[in-house]
Amino acid sequence: MKYCIFVPFTVLMMAACGGNDQSAGTAPVPVPFEGAPENARQVVGIGRVEPEQDIINLATQDGGVVRRLLIREGDRVKAGAVVLELEKSVAEARLPQIRARAATQQTQVAADEKTAAEAETRLVNLQKNLARIQDLFNKNVETAQNRDNAQFEVQNQQAAVERLRAATRVSRSRLEEFKNELAVAERELALKTVKAPVDGRMLSVSTQVGNALPPQSGFAELAPDGRTIVRCEVDELLADRVLPGQKAIIRTIGAGNTLAAGEVIYAAPLLKKKSLFAETPGEKEDRRVREVKILLHDPKNLLLNARVECVIDL
Repeated sequence: MKYCIFVPFTVLMMAACGGNDQSAGTAPVPVPFEGAPENARQVVGIGRVEPEQDIINLATQDGGVVRRLLIREGDRVKAGAVVLELEKSVAEARLPQIRARAATQQTQVAADEKTAAEAETRLVNLQKNLARIQDLFNKNVETAQNRDNAQFEVQNQQAAVERLRAATRVSRSRLEEFKNELAVAERELALKTVKAPVDGRMLSVSTQVGNALPPQSGFAELAPDGRTIVRCEVDELLADRVLPGQKAIIRTIGAGNTLAAGEVIYAAPLLKKKSLFAETPGEKEDRRVREVKILLHDPKNLLLNARVECVIDL
């Protein structure tokens, strides 16, 4: 974007006649230059119509063959709605098997816990009996043989309780393994389904039923519901004068007819290289631009991704 200050022809002629004679008292005449004139009231840039929230590229996390495609271009979708399903018969078949093994193991854990509890109750009773016999032995009423037999029973029962407790821990550990396996299988099955992350409108769909999609493969673009903006690029010559709150109009490139009105809601804090959509013939390649976002008041006549001309009042 070039701005030039033009000096009247008569003044230039006077300067030329004066030559280098400084004694004549003629002041040097400024030459035309490129710059940002202080009296500029508007700045023009090229922009693109976009949703305020960026367009979302829907993709599969897992790979597979498309079994169901529930969207078409232009469809409106709600957050959480299923938009695509991959072939998942194998993943679905695994779940009942894992659930059955987990249920069986849950039964085993319950049985082991009951057995261990019964053994602990018997141990308590044997310990009470040993204490009674020991008391009688101390009073010379009970024989040493009976005391030794009671001690032996307590020791055997203690060992049995420890074995049963260990078996219960193993059973619980195996149950946790089955639960984790089930969670993984359910997650793998869920990855075969793609849902809309937000409310919006489908802009494009690039697959169909029967197509094979690799993992992390994009297949559709979703424009989130919400406000519409124009992402515009302003040349560095006047970039520092663009501020949030300034009014703007959106025009057709080259035609000049007004399409919409809006307001600047964002001006980037740095300059960057000019993007491809803003390049026009004749512009210097080393120019920098400032990204500006203009919120549109009535964007109903504008198509998303349309290239437009932005005129911002300074």
